[in-house]
Amino acid sequence: MAAEFVHLHNHTEYSLLDGACRLTDDKGKPGELFNLIAKEYKMPALAITDHGNMYGAMEFYWAAKQSGIKPIIGCEVYVAPKSRFDKKSINRTTENNVNYHHLTLLSKDFEGYQNLMRIVSAGFTEGFYYKPRVDKEVLKKYRYGLIALSGCLAGEVASALVKGNNEKAQNAAIEYRDIFGKDNFYIEIMDNGLENQKKIIPSLIELSKNTTIPLVATNDCHFLKKEDAEIHDILLCIGTGKMLNETKRLHFDSDLFYYRSAEDMIKIFSSVPEAIKNTLEIAEKTNLEINTDKLLLPQVPVPKEYKSDSEYLETLCRKGLAARYGTIKPEHEERLKHELSVINKMGFASYFLIVSDFIKYAKDRRIPVGPGRGSGAGAMVAYTLGITDICPLKYGLLFERFLNPDRRSMPDLDIDFADSGRDEIIQYVRRKYGEEKCAQIITFGSMQSKLVIKDVARVMGFTPTESNNIAELIPQNASIAEALKTSADLSKLVKTNEKIAKLIAASQKLEGLKRHTGVHAAGMVIANEEITNYSPLAIGSKDIVTTQYDGSVLPQLGLLKIDFLGLRTLTIIDDCVEFIRKKNPRFNLDNISLDDKKTYELLGKAKTMGIFQLESIGMRDLIKKLKPSNIDDIIALIALYRPGPIGSGMLADFINRKHGRTKIVYDHPLQESILKDTYGVILYQEQVMKMSAALAGFTPGEADSLRKAMSKKIPEVIEKQREKFIRGSKEKGVDKKISEKIFNNIVAFAGYGFNKSHSAAYGIISYKTAYLKANYPLEYITALFNSEIGRPAAKNNEESKLVAYLDDSSVFGIKVFPPDVQHSDGKFKIEGKNIRFGLLAVKNVGKGVTESIEQSRIENGQLKSFKDWVDFLQRIDLKSINKKALESLIKAGVFDSFGTDKFAIRGSLIQNIDSYADKAAKVKQYRESLQGFLFDNEKTIADIFSLQEIKPLEALEALNFEKEVLGFYISGHPLTHRKKDLTAYSNYRLDKLPQFKENAYRKTVRIAGMIVSVKKLTSKARKEPYARFKIEDLHGSIDALLFPKNFEKFSGYLTLSNIVVIKGCLTNMQGQLEMIAEDIMTIDEAKKKFPSKCDEIHIKFSAARFDNALEEELKKIFKTHIGKTKVYLILEDSLYGNFSIETKYLSNCSDNFINDVETAIGFKDSVELHYID
Repeated sequence: MAAEFVHLHNHTEYSLLDGACRLTDDKGKPGELFNLIAKEYKMPALAITDHGNMYGAMEFYWAAKQSGIKPIIGCEVYVAPKSRFDKKSINRTTENNVNYHHLTLLSKDFEGYQNLMRIVSAGFTEGFYYKPRVDKEVLKKYRYGLIALSGCLAGEVASALVKGNNEKAQNAAIEYRDIFGKDNFYIEIMDNGLENQKKIIPSLIELSKNTTIPLVATNDCHFLKKEDAEIHDILLCIGTGKMLNETKRLHFDSDLFYYRSAEDMIKIFSSVPEAIKNTLEIAEKTNLEINTDKLLLPQVPVPKEYKSDSEYLETLCRKGLAARYGTIKPEHEERLKHELSVINKMGFASYFLIVSDFIKYAKDRRIPVGPGRGSGAGAMVAYTLGITDICPLKYGLLFERFLNPDRRSMPDLDIDFADSGRDEIIQYVRRKYGEEKCAQIITFGSMQSKLVIKDVARVMGFTPTESNNIAELIPQNASIAEALKTSADLSKLVKTNEKIAKLIAASQKLEGLKRHTGVHAAGMVIANEEITNYSPLAIGSKDIVTTQYDGSVLPQLGLLKIDFLGLRTLTIIDDCVEFIRKKNPRFNLDNISLDDKKTYELLGKAKTMGIFQLESIGMRDLIKKLKPSNIDDIIALIALYRPGPIGSGMLADFINRKHGRTKIVYDHPLQESILKDTYGVILYQEQVMKMSAALAGFTPGEADSLRKAMSKKIPEVIEKQREKFIRGSKEKGVDKKISEKIFNNIVAFAGYGFNKSHSAAYGIISYKTAYLKANYPLEYITALFNSEIGRPAAKNNEESKLVAYLDDSSVFGIKVFPPDVQHSDGKFKIEGKNIRFGLLAVKNVGKGVTESIEQSRIENGQLKSFKDWVDFLQRIDLKSINKKALESLIKAGVFDSFGTDKFAIRGSLIQNIDSYADKAAKVKQYRESLQGFLFDNEKTIADIFSLQEIKPLEALEALNFEKEVLGFYISGHPLTHRKKDLTAYSNYRLDKLPQFKENAYRKTVRIAGMIVSVKKLTSKARKEPYARFKIEDLHGSIDALLFPKNFEKFSGYLTLSNIVVIKGCLTNMQGQLEMIAEDIMTIDEAKKKFPSKCDEIHIKFSAARFDNALEEELKKIFKTHIGKTKVYLILEDSLYGNFSIETKYLSNCSDNFINDVETAIGFKDSVELHYID
């Protein structure tokens, strides 16, 4: 039997940091709320009335429908006391001055739903003042199709009654009744146990009788169950920035704001049964159906000579077909005709016209556009329109992977633009279709595991250090539940510490709730009418107008969502081509050969730092093994290097097949043409589709459905497809055993199958960047450096990309000159056969500063160097440069040319920067006001600016400053002063590590150095924490792994710039040396643990250098530095190898000894101190 009550005033998680009810679970199914309402309480309907917004309206609507209850979409709006445009500061303590009142609105039908969207949108776009406020003017304008309830204690009626102003309450109630109509306004009555609620209940009943406005009972639900009240209180504290132990804070003085049963509500309001009955009456009045079958594409202007957008599209496609192919072959004609028929049948002609229009706009303005992305590259129509630049026939791409005629869904063409031109395209679209029909798309941030622990910990009174330490125990991307299973430390804390146990329990309940809104980085929606007809609007950061529905909802409503993606690589390519054209004006990247020898040589050696999609360590290992020799191999690389194929062993099989180590066998001859490019391996989803068509007679639409079933891995669906495949194969004469084997292979591999359309498009970009680096390394690396300007120097303990690219430039024999005020521009630039560092890459330095410096170097059209610091200050525009920027330039060594001792110059300038800037400003001011009479004497000016003698910077301090503002060291290395320690407590320098065969282990070694990057990760199978990190010494670097078994013990050592000693084993499992760390300690801990002396001194130098004079000089040094350590001479001979000579001398291991020996030999790094394990 259905319940006799309906909850009409309810807050979900979309009442951000106030509502504690999820709408859907982790799998997108209706959440616990709907189970409670529909199954346990058996209520026929449910409303959503979040604070001031409709963020969750459609998610709620679909979940309610799925649960078999009627969805009532509403909102608890904020009503301004006067005009929504009145935003002056208001004193809320007096009776007549409040920022807003609450009012509950419910939509009766689609008209009401649309009006509700318009009202809520106005709250954000016109009335926002702390909250999104509307006013009675807006309510009158959009009143149709709505039911209004008078609201909670913060409502205009209730708040007046609380203050004893019955007349004001009655006037307000009558006014609202007049606005919405006598059948559409109700007086809300609540009893959550609050004193003021109980106080005004008689007054509300009396008001209802006096005005004949009906009563309705609500419960202002904020959390699901009574026991969730404490969790909700924590949520309120998070939202208001308060702590639980604070007395003066927002707090619900009752635990009854939960979804109570109908029986409870009937009992509470037994004296006014009509208030309960009216909830059912309102539910019966509301019958909202939202049609999601229509396409809401904007109208595209079509020239008069064309009857329809379909005819115009075909004309453009045919022009493009002739331009692309010259000679049009039957397969071209057939493919285009087929695609156009599907597009026209599904009503998507205008979609392609819209996209092709803004692509044309971009290309006309030389804004680089990507060759394609995702399944859209499989459309011949897109290729002929210039939307993509990948011929689908050449690369075997399928239209149905993009647009399935058997499955009506909005096409999704994601477009890559150079990040520098993306915003211009968005503005063009806004102008073309109208601001009111366009909006960017909202995103919702959730309370993820680490973040929610920190939030709750603050509220509960934990210190920041304590909360950070607890949060750090959660592995990256793991939930709290997963962490409790995998982190022994976390589990132990929960068992032994009651306060932490409470923290973790509360955090788990809040984990996943929506926390805040954001703006989608690329998404934009375009409609055929005003957006507010289909989605309410909000205001995001920087006053950007966004939809209130996110990117998963909008396409389901039939709206056109386009992702204008900014791809930095396109800017890199464009900048590189500009550099090349300065030498070769006719260069055209579109005309390069796809069989360039230099390109494949570069790929074979895995010199792919900075190459699109191919620069990660793992990818470089794969490239070394595969040695790609054609464009199909590059396309395959992008599909192969993903977790699925890596974990399945597919990579080794693919490599062995390519190099003939594994024989390629096809189960049926029809497979060969489909799988030939991937050496018989099922790698792409398109291959699954082609095999199902060729072997089992599937239609293109059926083939795509099979592909989708495989990727989702739903057993029952796969079994249905199996029967169909085997039946179809039999009809085509394929033996049952063979068809079963083929289908089983498809099932095994298709789960890892990748979209070839995407791989092909991105593979082309990868090839182009590899071509540029192989053939024009100087230009490409310069463009690469410039692409890093403005990006963080180091992120999440990872090595800066700029540092990695700087290291890589030396492989190509390219030097990078340091930043210099005399030579550097804002950006990196080519200087001869090398590169000059750009000033914009210095922290805190902006474009205004660099432009001023560049302009100041020019006098009368001629380049004129700055003579000194005084000259610089006199010529620069001081308004363009602040103290922080000036200080950063000094720390980067930009002014080193102003003296002979760079550390002295830097020390003096840093310590006197304030007085210099002040003096420069005054001199310039006086000079301008007195026409230069007073300060024409250069000696006078020099005296004013004379540099005070100040102690030079210490080398280590100067290096730290460089790291601070550049992200790396440019004048030396901070490990230099620890050189002795590094050699004393390690067996090997990092450039002299033993080399051995792949897939082999070596005995344990000890290395020492500085940690330069750290990545803390979580294993996919067991969700255990582990880490990858890089360590470097003065000579080289190596990547290292800290496995889960040692993670908890040693992860604390993995901090940037920490100098450590690591014991472990070397491995060459992927064609590259890597260290498995088994023991880690700081260099200072190593000093305490091991003897201070080393066991052996090795002095290495060329045998040709060893003569009598050197021998005598070394003997003198050995006698001067007598100690207890045996000295060995290691004579290096390129023809006969190395010779080790044990001398009779025992020496000490002091820095003075090392310096004397290296001075005598004439080479640094010739002395190695060895500690024998």
